[in-house]
Amino acid sequence: MIKVQIDDNIQLKVIKQKISQKDRVKIFFYEYYFGHGANISVTRVIGGPLILIYGLHLYFNENNRLGIGYAGFMVLFGFYYLLKPLVIILTQKSWYKNFDLDYKIEPDKIIVQSGKSKSELDYSDLKKVLKRKTYFALKTKSDQGIYLPIKLLSPNETEILNKLKN
Repeated sequence: MIKVQIDDNIQLKVIKQKISQKDRVKIFFYEYYFGHGANISVTRVIGGPLILIYGLHLYFNENNRLGIGYAGFMVLFGFYYLLKPLVIILTQKSWYKNFDLDYKIEPDKIIVQSGKSKSELDYSDLKKVLKRKTYFALKTKSDQGIYLPIKLLSPNETEILNKLKN
């Protein structure tokens, strides 16, 4: 991100910042577990361990082959469900690479520029603006998300986004 600061001598300073891979992974974990409502959050936090425990219980207490086979499937699925966020991160590494994303938050729109492409997003195109502990989550009507870490925002930009949050 490029920020322009004006000091007392009216000189422009350009500060280049980018969202680190660590920050992007933290945002992913928080959104995966807690960004989709209470029912999905409870399912994602408790579902994997419950499936695994019940599968192990069936495996050691079942008498027929069908039950043991089903229990084995449940154990494998429980492990997968527990490790799914890690599997996503390891298989989709390109999503979490450091990249320069320049944006400018104006009172009526956000201008996002990545490389040679530039897009303007009017606030009327946003379905939700959510303030999390360390970032803002902007959800568009087409279910795309823009995640902006608060530590990279200026006080003016934070104020504009605070007015938009629902």
